[in-house]
Amino acid sequence: MDQYGVSRNTIRLALGLLRSEGLVITGQGRGSFVAEMVAGAAHRGPGPQRHVVDRHSLDRQIIEFGEPGDADRVDVTVTTRTAPSVIADALRLPAGARVLERRRVLFRDRQPSQTADTYVPEELAADGDIRRSAPLTHGIAPALEQAGRPISGHVDEITVRMPSPVEAQELQIATGVPVVALLRTAYDATDVPVCATIALLPGDRHLLRYSVVVDRSGDSDPHPEGA
Repeated sequence: MDQYGVSRNTIRLALGLLRSEGLVITGQGRGSFVAEMVAGAAHRGPGPQRHVVDRHSLDRQIIEFGEPGDADRVDVTVTTRTAPSVIADALRLPAGARVLERRRVLFRDRQPSQTADTYVPEELAADGDIRRSAPLTHGIAPALEQAGRPISGHVDEITVRMPSPVEAQELQIATGVPVVALLRTAYDATDVPVCATIALLPGDRHLLRYSVVVDRSGDSDPHPEGA
């Protein structure tokens, strides 16, 4: 109150907003404390495990996050900007590097269903469909292949958090509804990242289903354990 020259009620409202975003925890008789947040790479496991899929399946998965699919409408905004820190880390870019940002808002049943922001290093987005302010029917993979950097696989990192006020307003989320934040980084055949997408999915509107196939072709023991 003294530092900002505001009333006690204003402070109470500010703390309430921070609680709704999951940034502050309040304990009865103990006061308010900053919530412990997952800090990216510091909390990652021993390393991402790449799930290999066929080309058709890969294109379909990339389309699902940020391109038409079964959406009623997709609003697209394309800009060139300095890479946010999380994107610079994902794409292994130096601080201050420029990227092309394709920002999309998908609508289903006349309400926002998800946002998806895809970032591509500026040198890979010199021309072609990737710069169009319109949905890409087949996703971003063909555009990168045309640039000589076809996608060979991707890694997903998924977190669940409360939305910021701007995110909640854009997605028209009710108070208390968390979002699933998915960071998908796509790699070329030399294991160099070529694009990264951050998708935000309201927790009350989505189900994520992953199917994994175990490849037994390299097994040398013809007998199962215990046989």
